[in-house]
Amino acid sequence: MAGEGGVVPPLRLAVPPSPPPRDPLHLLPCRLRHRGPAPVRSYFQPAIRKNSGGAESSVSFRGRSLKGIQVSVPEGYVGLVLEKDEAPLLELEERQLRVKSAFESLTVWNLEEAPKSTDEIMMALHWPKIAEGIHATVAD
Repeated sequence: MAGEGGVVPPLRLAVPPSPPPRDPLHLLPCRLRHRGPAPVRSYFQPAIRKNSGGAESSVSFRGRSLKGIQVSVPEGYVGLVLEKDEAPLLELEERQLRVKSAFESLTVWNLEEAPKSTDEIMMALHWPKIAEGIHATVAD
């Protein structure tokens, strides 16, 4: 989100003094038209079924069949769930994000079939290794 003239306002990440909680994370194939708090823990208690012989799971969400797999963040990294503080009064004023929780793995869900290696999120999780290769020193 750029301000006037394409200038991006400064952003500060508030890191808690103690390690953030490790909450289970689910990436669902849906969009929500709601801004603000929601009692997710009260309404989303999935009865996840593990399929025999594989890493695939299945669940029903609002009458739709979801298939999912649990994936880890790349080695040496940790995922963060960030929460935006109140919007600044001025457009170019510093904004602050707070670390709400952390995760080392997440369950990625798709409608009807399990996520594949060609799904965007799955490819994005390979980026640190690709970036490491791109920026590695090349021997003569």
